[in-house]
Amino acid sequence: MKPALVSVPALASLLVSLGSVAWLASPWSLVGCGHSSGSDAPDGGDDGSDAALPCGASGVSKGPWALAVDGTSVKIRWEACRAGTPSSVTVVGESGASDGGGGASLRFDATEAPFVVSNTYRAPLNPNATPDYAGTWYMREAAATGLARGTCYAYTLAADPTARGRFCTARAPGDPVRFLSIGDTNPLLGDSTKNVLAQTLPKNPDFVVHGGDIEYYESTLETWAAWFPIMNPMLRQGAFFAAIGNHEDEKQNPGELAQYTYRFFGGAGFDGNDAYYRFESGGVWFFSIDTEQPIDPASAQGQWLVGGLADASRKPGYRFSVVFMHRPLLTCGDTGDNPAAAQYYEPIFKQYKVPLVIQAHMHGYERFEYNGITYVTSAGGGGRMGDVNGNATRSYCNSRVVSGPFFHGVVFDIGAGAITGTTIDDQGAVRDTFTKPVP
Repeated sequence: MKPALVSVPALASLLVSLGSVAWLASPWSLVGCGHSSGSDAPDGGDDGSDAALPCGASGVSKGPWALAVDGTSVKIRWEACRAGTPSSVTVVGESGASDGGGGASLRFDATEAPFVVSNTYRAPLNPNATPDYAGTWYMREAAATGLARGTCYAYTLAADPTARGRFCTARAPGDPVRFLSIGDTNPLLGDSTKNVLAQTLPKNPDFVVHGGDIEYYESTLETWAAWFPIMNPMLRQGAFFAAIGNHEDEKQNPGELAQYTYRFFGGAGFDGNDAYYRFESGGVWFFSIDTEQPIDPASAQGQWLVGGLADASRKPGYRFSVVFMHRPLLTCGDTGDNPAAAQYYEPIFKQYKVPLVIQAHMHGYERFEYNGITYVTSAGGGGRMGDVNGNATRSYCNSRVVSGPFFHGVVFDIGAGAITGTTIDDQGAVRDTFTKPVP
């Protein structure tokens, strides 16, 4: 959405409204990049030198997290702060999993790819946030294969027994699927992001779709190094599928898109590219769209989307598709909309069975029931609340059935003949529920 820049006077006002300044000095903001708490080691040089990079005993500096999951395989990725540390993953079926759980553990070796970060960035208004240091970092990725479909697994890194998570392979067509939608997360701007995750992750979703604006340099409170410790519960819950938002490439740290967003979360799905892609579970296909690029029908992305929807509709066991993105097609709030794209894609969505569009960017919650398609604005992940009625005179706003300026996530359950959405706020209250018939 809009920049989350906070002036010093505004920050003081914010802290007063929060009732405490403790969050600025909390352990959440002190631990990151594998450093010990409060470490302020010298910067790596702008030439990519990593001689001065702080690095914990395990060598694991960020992660792990899972992505690119299908019926039989998954990628498990993490960052290391030095080369040559143990780089394998142990995977075992969770207790009660369809394969019986507790079976023989499987070990998968990871590849190592050095990556040079060119700039050191410190959060100007949060000196306790671990900086994003320039230097050479080492991305690790293990491809776990030969897994059972529709099975949840636990995994552990050999380098650090406390670095563990879970993922679920894609469900068989027709089987139930549960996933979480969240957007516009700004976890160093108070406790709202952390609280939303605490209320929604216990619902045990198979995976998380993120509507974009994953991290905010522009808040001047946040770094990726400080972001990861707070967001690890989400990343370790299940596979992470993020759309690209406008804050994925911020002027505060040039090159952020490639040096951080794509490095961490690129290759999350299949087909497409790092910016837009698709994946499947339970016979439902999910399409992540990059609204920072053209999405009109003549664009490369628009052609990919239409072709991908058509292709998915011909797959054995196909039920329907879900499209998720950052900038909304429809909103009555204080951001731009794209009614021309909504009008163009409406018949295509109906032709290829797209009953649900998830969007973000407008910091709040909205649900539209518009011409047979449900549009959910799920952008209350922690960024500063917007004005959900900032453009309520738009012609389609009479189709908005629920809205509100509150922090939240949405738990979606896909079952036999219906998809149910449950919108849960940061205090655990259910703010909206709906059930929509689906094939």
